[in-house]
Amino acid sequence: MSKQFCNDFKNDVLFKYLLYDDLDPDCIFMLKLFIENILNIKCHQITVLNPDLNPKYVNDKDMVLDIKVKTTNGDIIDIEMQNSTFSKSHYYRFQQYGATLLASQKEKGKDYTETAHPVYQIIFIDDIDKDNLKLIDTYRSINDEGMVEKYNLTTRSYVQLPYINIIRKQKGLKRMTGIEVALYIFKNGIDNDIIGLTDQGVINIMKKKLEKFNEEAELRDMYYKRDLNRAANKSEKQEIYEKGKAEGRIEGELKRTVDLIEARYGIREEEWVLSLNIKQLKTIDKIIFKEEEYQMFKQLIEKISE
Repeated sequence: MSKQFCNDFKNDVLFKYLLYDDLDPDCIFMLKLFIENILNIKCHQITVLNPDLNPKYVNDKDMVLDIKVKTTNGDIIDIEMQNSTFSKSHYYRFQQYGATLLASQKEKGKDYTETAHPVYQIIFIDDIDKDNLKLIDTYRSINDEGMVEKYNLTTRSYVQLPYINIIRKQKGLKRMTGIEVALYIFKNGIDNDIIGLTDQGVINIMKKKLEKFNEEAELRDMYYKRDLNRAANKSEKQEIYEKGKAEGRIEGELKRTVDLIEARYGIREEEWVLSLNIKQLKTIDKIIFKEEEYQMFKQLIEKISE
């Protein structure tokens, strides 16, 4: 197992370790910090529904933290927290997760008003949507006038972590709020500038959590396996993308050759062109306008070997 120091809170294992234990005052402090400041909700009671840090979940597509909150008003709400990235696929997935969580509340024989609780999603993204330059980008169901739908049940907030560095330049670390400092650490880690701020409770908690995490060999191993899994998935996606581009170029070149032969000789030979090797295909451009007769042209190409 690796003994290298783990320090990236964007890693799903360390992220969950920071927040997973609703019996730990430090975890509750951090949960309240994120929930109350990102969602503008006052928490009375917080329950983490999936607190397990199990090695078998390291390869899961997403490691999501599911939370149930009782507000100071007595309302019950469901919250889902996770790290992720921006992509069309992920936007679809976030919306489907929210809809699934909402649908799972329905109980047979009970009225919707008895079982339906608002669903909130907090998604930490190490990227910025160039069309929405802000730290916290929140979406709800609204009408054409921008009014939120009555009894709205779904709210989704994207926390765009790179934007915290803009806030740091504007305000300076010493003037940043607790939530801003926490998000700065999420983005940049506990760097030398952060270590110098000793009066911030959030810094002390995150430093303590980091030290305890690194004392556990199994947690460190999960951390690095999660990183490797993410890197492998990213590499595989890039490989598929490059392969698709290459296949697209080849397909385009074959179609161009078929069209060229048809334009020259009035014969469309798709199957024949597909049967040719690379050397034969490259030779077509060189001789197609030198040979008037199609059958002679075809014989010349077929005589060419690899």
